[in-house]
Amino acid sequence: MDFDTTTNGRKDRSTTAQDIRRSSLAGSEDGTFRIPPASKKGVLVHLALQAWRVEMLDPKSLGQVRGREVDENGLRRALYRSSVGEIEHTLRPILKERKVVVEGRLPGTGRIALTRVGVEVEGQRPEDEVHYIGMTPVIFVIAAVVMPIRFVSLGQDDESLYILSGIGFAVFYGLRPFISKLMRPKD
Repeated sequence: MDFDTTTNGRKDRSTTAQDIRRSSLAGSEDGTFRIPPASKKGVLVHLALQAWRVEMLDPKSLGQVRGREVDENGLRRALYRSSVGEIEHTLRPILKERKVVVEGRLPGTGRIALTRVGVEVEGQRPEDEVHYIGMTPVIFVIAAVVMPIRFVSLGQDDESLYILSGIGFAVFYGLRPFISKLMRPKD
């Protein structure tokens, strides 16, 4: 099954691929690319679309396009159908030694994929980003105290302490779904 991915095949499109390319050319005159954070493949797709918009990437170099003319949506579909290795192989000679600004927090796999392509990665975090204090160490300390008390009470043959520590561990285990909501913002 093959779909028409050309801009001429669509009757209700008000903007063409050339309009999109011209509008994005002004933002990347200094040679940097701005992409949103995403997963490994998502970052490469965003980067390839940015390179296509500034006419650095020929979509016919991808195997999924099969020599046809494609618009932005067709190229996006072809990129998501392609393998990560194929996208990296296509982008590496085009974007070597370029700078990529990621607008937000980039996962580690996305950063690794960008460094494998050979671009310089710069993260840009928003000023109003909320930072959180992790409560995980506190939870581990509580669990590390409650669990051994049961075994100590068994060794001392203290039945009431064994029951109380069992109830404490059951309460701790019952509160487990609510523990993730204990994250407190830093001031």
